[in-house]
Amino acid sequence: MHNTSKLGQMASLIDLKPGETIIEIGPGAGALTQRLLTAAGKVIAVEIDTEAIARLKEKIGEPENLSVINADFLEFDLASVIPPGTRVKVVGNIPYYITTPIIEKLIEHKNMLSKAFLTVQREVGERMAAKEGSKIFGSLSVFCQYHADVKMLLKIDRKSFFPIPNVDSAFVSMDFAKTPMYDVINEELFFKISRAGFGQRRKMFINNLKNSLKIENDKLTVAFRAAGIDEKARAETVPIIKFAELCNVLYNEGK
Repeated sequence: MHNTSKLGQMASLIDLKPGETIIEIGPGAGALTQRLLTAAGKVIAVEIDTEAIARLKEKIGEPENLSVINADFLEFDLASVIPPGTRVKVVGNIPYYITTPIIEKLIEHKNMLSKAFLTVQREVGERMAAKEGSKIFGSLSVFCQYHADVKMLLKIDRKSFFPIPNVDSAFVSMDFAKTPMYDVINEELFFKISRAGFGQRRKMFINNLKNSLKIENDKLTVAFRAAGIDEKARAETVPIIKFAELCNVLYNEGK
């Protein structure tokens, strides 16, 4: 990334404190790494590409508070660098093709993380942060927002990068430190409901559940009424809290 004003904005949004440890996914040539090093106590950069590591060291040397680990972030053991009982921030410019696996890994380790700041393809960032009622609100929105408070912080034009990619980007934050916002009895059922609900977006939520989860109509009608969801609603208009209530009703009915 070569847009210095955007880099400055990103660094200030990360709101680093002296002494803080940051894990950076894929530092590349180190444009953001340099700013992180001046503000944080320690930066642990996880980079899969040995050539990128050589370029990084050439550009910023080997400062004492930088630790570069040559590893695939998806296979990297976060517990090896995060002391038990502590939480760190993660920062990363995420390649499109592994965005979902990286988000899944961060969520899986959310008890070790306070926040994640991710540069992702703009369309993905918009879906992550979308609210009910939006045409792009979907199962990714529900998944991310169930586990974290998600905010779209910046839109980044593709010309901010060199070489220029084919897509615009977004800088998104995921705050894991807040207490769970949704009281769900069975998470597996909750995510089954959210995935099935958006299965065919043009169809009513209730019909998608009937077809995908093979739940009889009468049972669904009673559950929708108990959860306060309009039986004619599409999933994209239903708030996440209502997905949670519906899940709990269906789970209790199934007992």
